Amino acid sequence: MASKKKWYETKEELETLKILLTLAKLGALNKHVTLSTRNLAKILGFSQQSSSRKLKKLAEEGYISRLVSPRGEEVRITRKGLSLITKYHEELSNLLKTVSLGTVMLKGTVIRGLGEGRYYLLLNGYVDQIKKKLGFKPYPGTLNLKLKTMNDIVKKAELLKTPGIIIEGFSNGLRTYGRVKAFKAKINNVENVAVILPERTSHGLDVLEIIAPFNIRKKLNLKDGDEITVTVYLQ
Repeated sequence: MASKKKWYETKEELETLKILLTLAKLGALNKHVTLSTRNLAKILGFSQQSSSRKLKKLAEEGYISRLVSPRGEEVRITRKGLSLITKYHEELSNLLKTVSLGTVMLKGTVIRGLGEGRYYLLLNGYVDQIKKKLGFKPYPGTLNLKLKTMNDIVKKAELLKTPGIIIEGFSNGLRTYGRVKAFKAKINNVENVAVILPERTSHGLDVLEIIAPFNIRKKLNLKDGDEITVTVYLQ
């Protein structure tokens, strides 16, 4: 049986496309934009050193023009970079047509989180709403997945624009906490979990956070690098 043809060329090209799309959102299609490697690293989920190295490589390959100034990196997407973006426009549009109206399936590998989930999932402002709107008291911690392909990243991006279950932000008098969009879901065949999309997050677009009333890692016997499938319910 013939293998299914990939819609992308290489993983390196997918990474290049991801960076170019991020730069485009920052305005780099029409002009040079100034940004620090620290901010870019935060957006993309790379280290500062890695982000600087990747920008340098993109410039050497002709995808961007890059100037280093006292204010930081001045970057603009070139015609070659724009050509790569437009090359995948049709493929991405066709992929989105395959998304079911009722569910979205994403695949990812388990990664170690930053430990922030425990802090937020112990706050009554979130816990009380999750119990009321999702039907369970969350275990204090999230399962983090590194999405496998650009297809999965695009699907997550679509979830950001899809109506979901809103956990409202709140203030405790000392600081404010952002709202969170949630979708009921299942992991492999385990129900009663939820995908969360925080309004404020330190994760990149390629990371998916999941909560449940139990320790997901222990219940499913998961370790870093394990691949799992998440079915997200849109209704």
